[in-house]
Formats: sequence, C-alpha cells, structure tokens
Amino acid sequence: MKYSEYLQTALLLGIAGISSPLVAQDADEDAEAETKTIAETTENSDRFDGLFTLYRDRDTGESYLEIGSDQLDREYIYIAVSTDGVVQGGHFRGNYRDNRVLSLTRHFDRIEIRSENTAFYFDSDSPLSRAAGANISTALLASESILAEDEDNGRILISADNIFVNETLNQIKASPDPDDDSPGNSFRLGDLSDEKSKITEIRNYPLNTDVLVEYVYENPAPMASGNADITDSRYVSIYVQHSLLAMPENGYRPRLTDHRMGYFAEQVTNLTDDSPTPYRDLVQRWHLVKRNPEAALSEPVEPITWWIENTTPLEFRDSITKGVLAWNQAFEKIGFQNAMVVQVQPDDADWDAGDVRYNVLRWTSSPNPPFSGYGPSFTNPRTGQILGADIMLEYAGVIRRIRFQQVLDGLEFPGAELPVSGLQSQLGYCSFGYAMQLSQVFGRFAVNALGMDPALEQQVTEEFLI
Repeated sequence: MKYSEYLQTALLLGIAGISSPLVAQDADEDAEAETKTIAETTENSDRFDGLFTLYRDRDTGESYLEIGSDQLDREYIYIAVSTDGVVQGGHFRGNYRDNRVLSLTRHFDRIEIRSENTAFYFDSDSPLSRAAGANISTALLASESILAEDEDNGRILISADNIFVNETLNQIKASPDPDDDSPGNSFRLGDLSDEKSKITEIRNYPLNTDVLVEYVYENPAPMASGNADITDSRYVSIYVQHSLLAMPENGYRPRLTDHRMGYFAEQVTNLTDDSPTPYRDLVQRWHLVKRNPEAALSEPVEPITWWIENTTPLEFRDSITKGVLAWNQAFEKIGFQNAMVVQVQPDDADWDAGDVRYNVLRWTSSPNPPFSGYGPSFTNPRTGQILGADIMLEYAGVIRRIRFQQVLDGLEFPGAELPVSGLQSQLGYCSFGYAMQLSQVFGRFAVNALGMDPALEQQVTEEFLI
C-alpha cells in the first residue's frame, strides 16, 4: 500500500470509528519503544556500579549513564583534571581544570545538568533571601533525552557520551586570543574529532564516579608546528578525567576568612550585607576531628594521608617524606598530633594516582616542563572543605634545571637564566623557585670548590627538596 493510500484509509477508518490493523500495529510498536527498559537497552553492555551506574556497549563502546530518582534534585561536586596532554595545548599531567557544583534535575522527558553559582550568600533571616536567585544565572550545561526508564523503581538512562565526549562539562580547548594578530606564530589545537574522541576508562566507587576521556583535535594544515613532544601537529590528544563526587555529609563547619593569617579561599559575597566589604569568603581547609576531643594534643580521627607515587625516584623518597611530616609541627599548634601521614604507593598498586580518593605526591619528567612544583587541591565550593589534593613535582624542573644552571654559572655566562615556558609566561612567572634553585646551586658549588665531603652535595639537594 502506498503511503498516501495508507493515510487515506487510516483517516476514513478513524472517522468511522474502526481501528486499522496498520494503525494498531504502529501504535503497538510505539508503545513498545516507549516502554523499553534499562535492562533491554543495556543487555549487550558491561556494567560499572558506583555513585552513578554506567554501562558500555561491548561492540560499539557506546556508554550510558543510569540515574536513580533519589539522585535527582541534588547537588554533586564536579572535578576535571588533565591526566595527560601537551604543554603547548595548555594541558599537562595533574593539571586541575575545574572544580564546581553541579545539579541534576528532570524536565519532562529530559535530564538537565546545571552548574550552580556558589559566589553569593543570602542570610536566611533576611527578607531578601526570597530573591536569592534574582539576576544570577546558572549554566545549563546539558539537556539529555531519556533513553530508557524503569517505572517500577524510577531509574532512568541517558547517553554518557553526549555528556563526557565533548566540551559540555568543561572547555578543553582554550579560546583564541583576540589580540593575537599573528596566529601562525604559536601552535594551536585543531577541531575536536567526534569520530576519534572517546571514553577510555570508567572507574566507579561508592562516593565518586570517574570517567576518563581522550579528546582528539585535528588540524589538517597547521600554521605552526608543535615541539618535539607533539608527534604530529595535525593530530593531538588531550586526556581528561571527569569526576563526580557525592556532596559530603560529615558535619564539617565552614570557617570564614581572617586576614591576619594566610589561606586560600572560596570567594563569596553576602548580598544581604550593606557594609562596604560584604565578604563571606570561606577558608579552604581539611576536615580534621580530634580522636580525643578533651585532650590538648590528639591524633585526628582520620589523618591527612599522602601517598608517594611509585614514579618518584628512589633517592628522593626519604627527603620528600621528611618534608611532608615537617608540617605536623604546624598542626600541633592547633591541637593535632600526627595530622599528616606518608605512605608509598606499591609498584603493584591496583589504584591510579589520578584517583581522587588519594592525595598523591607525583613525579613526572617532561620534555617541556611547565613547572618545578605544582600543588592543586579540590574543594567543596559550598563550604571550603578540602576534599583532596595532588602535588606534582617535575624532575626536569627540580633537578635537571638546577644542574643545568650550575653548568651555566660555572661557564660564567653573564645573565644566564633559563627560558620561561609558554605556559608560565601566560600564568605569570614566580621567581621564588628560581631563587631557591640559585641558592641550592651555590651550596653545591661551594662543596665542590672547597673540596668538602661529596656526601654534603647530596645533603644540599635533600635539604632543598625538604
């Protein structure tokens, strides 16, 4: 039957109140499609249980995200970190990209993911709190169609690829500089490849879900070539880990900033405060609780545990341990004993240093080191609680650069100074590390010039690391 004849027959039968077998068949097929269960949709997929359940099709690699009804209308902490990349592309291992609060809500047949604005505070006792959302925009990052739903338990399924394998949650490629009149002078990433970009790994735990993605950028005719660490300037991969964490419920009490002490802070403005300084900034700090609340000096219920990554050169591990544990003296001033603990990641560890559940002292040796040391942490933006941190240490930046500088000084090159990498020039160069390097070089030079015990040269390096 031709399509026009089918429509005419269906219309006439409908007017006469008679059901057409063709219409009824189509209606049954639509109803079957609408009632497709999660089990049916994911029958050929591997399942990953954790904070959010994920599935990955065994044949196509297509991934799905399952959300329970009790997980909607709630907030989660989102973290994005570069697990590998190229410095010229603005990414390097351990580079924290984002730390914000996301919310999940349902809008009819779609799931919406929003980035919440945490920059403002309203006193609940003030009538102004009723206007807390006025002229403050949240960011609607994603609106995904529901692919399957189990009506008996309220669980729903959406595409995970549409959320993670693009720049929906986090901008990976930097925006171009509008003042750059010569784009051919510097290397740039190409366009994101939908075909090549993919989820490479899913790591799931009860309190956090980690999705690792390879973003492939293509530029068939680059105007500027990359450095030696870029194999082919036309095709560059950036690896990013997206982490979703359950909002902590541990009785943590936020602490407001006090300009008599040093800290990092969450910047918050009190819009119900009419003072010239309506600041309600929150100190970023760890959640330490005394095991013995009555004691003047007590060990914490849960210490801050640092893991020395198994990439760390063996000769530096003792020095690094001493350097970390030296901070315990500061914690004793506020009543905590052995607040920091150091352990070494086993060579056969079944966890990766990028796992946000672990605080890791990590070592790399890069062709184009972007730093000597880099110590980011991630927090709960609602409270300021530090949830975890990694310390990135660059062998080329800490050791090789120091010894290279010693060679330059020994050759008496006037004004000899190591070049600042492109990333450092963008972020602003800190001279403190360079001054420390010069001091360490002088110490090593003095040991050699005075014919002192060679063991002292190693001691100088160890004390520099501590």
